[in-house]
Amino acid sequence: MVRKLAKITFFVGLMAVISLSLLPQESLPETSMWDKLNHALAYGVLAVLGGLGFKGWWSLLMVAIGLVVLGAGLELAQSFIPDRTGSVYDALANFVGIAIGSVATAGTNTFLRDQ
Repeated sequence: MVRKLAKITFFVGLMAVISLSLLPQESLPETSMWDKLNHALAYGVLAVLGGLGFKGWWSLLMVAIGLVVLGAGLELAQSFIPDRTGSVYDALANFVGIAIGSVATAGTNTFLRDQ
């Protein structure tokens, strides 16, 4: 049950991150947090949900690699969106969140191994 819920939430979160990343700047909601923290939290949560939703180390690695590629691709795509700019620092913040989320999830996956 935990894996199924995590998998569904992962895909919903993935669609939210993609949508928010491709909106023009004026359409984005205002946040009071530091931009890099927003990136790290979003991708860290996705890494945790993906890691919990898909069984095994290989899946965790594939989720992490996929999120890194997605984050870099979205940063590149932002170069073509009005009032948006792609940022290497944002991509790095995404990577940090993915790394932290993946490491945190690795231990939890051992606990959920039989579920």
